[in-house]
Amino acid sequence: MCRKRKADVVVGIKSKKVFSVGNKLENSESKLETSESTTGETGKVYYAFYGGNESNVLPGVVGGIPIELLVDSGADVNLIRFETWQTMKEKKVRVIRSVKGCNKTLKGYGNDTPLDVVGSFVAEITVGSKTATAEFFVVKGGQKNLLGDSTAKRLGVLRIGLDINHVDTSMKPFTKITEVQAHIRMNQQFKPVFQPLRRVPIPMEEAVNKKLDQLLARDIIEVKIGPATWVSPLVIVGKASGEPRICLDLRRVNEAVVRERFPMPVVEEYLARIGKGRVWSKLDIREAFHQVELAEDSRDVTTFITSRGLFRFKRLPFGLVTAPEIFQRVMEEMLSGCEGCYWYLDDVIIEGETQEAHDANLEKVV
Repeated sequence: MCRKRKADVVVGIKSKKVFSVGNKLENSESKLETSESTTGETGKVYYAFYGGNESNVLPGVVGGIPIELLVDSGADVNLIRFETWQTMKEKKVRVIRSVKGCNKTLKGYGNDTPLDVVGSFVAEITVGSKTATAEFFVVKGGQKNLLGDSTAKRLGVLRIGLDINHVDTSMKPFTKITEVQAHIRMNQQFKPVFQPLRRVPIPMEEAVNKKLDQLLARDIIEVKIGPATWVSPLVIVGKASGEPRICLDLRRVNEAVVRERFPMPVVEEYLARIGKGRVWSKLDIREAFHQVELAEDSRDVTTFITSRGLFRFKRLPFGLVTAPEIFQRVMEEMLSGCEGCYWYLDDVIIEGETQEAHDANLEKVV
């Protein structure tokens, strides 16, 4: 324990004007609605600190006047520099009320001299798309305009908790194109084929089961219940990332599928159409075929066998011979009439002669 007097300890320390508030004020919005902002605990000391960190500075609008604010998670009090307040008054700042003087004590760390608080005011503050009503203290000799903890949280620019940087890994139903159902028509002259199970290598079983659970959770497949006619084996293909890709061997099913014969565009046709614009965008539809729902009477032909039993697809599966034709027809129905838009299956190109024309065409598509 140092036996020296406190005054001797701080001798030689270079003083620095600082202000970020450390202790807590009462967090209540009703407090701002009192007739005087100077009401409070007269014996309480509110410490302030600013260490030169510029990374937490955000643009905001206080009382209709744009200013820069330093976010401080250790402060519940909002501070405005006296010079900034003078400029705000010249620009006709809009305040709900203002009060001269203050009976609260604000101190900088390592300095027993209270900060010079000349008054306070209540005004609306906007940061980004959110707006809140907050109280600000005007301080002489400050270095930065300070946005305190409570106000920063209400504005959504500060968040503290165990869920920060937490990624939600829960599976949700995969999106689907509304009011569209695909029908798979089979040639009845073909006899349904039940193919046996193809065993998955033991080192891959866990990954395959996890993939099946994901497809179930995303509403892409479902458990097959009742008698089965067409049954296809599961084929596992490894991705470059090491994750298994679940595919079906639908060769026997494809022999009996009656194709739609929808005309598919060719490369030469696209090259003749594209190129009139100067600005382009390319859209790639995620898991395109799975966004098309299968009609109830067409799901049994997609049944496949696994070590966990039988499943069938609720969405259009990859590997079906008529799937590209069905999807191209769906895209034709959705995007036909969109100017400057060209598509081949899940690849969509939008063009425009100017940025404005391109953006207008893009807006129609998305």
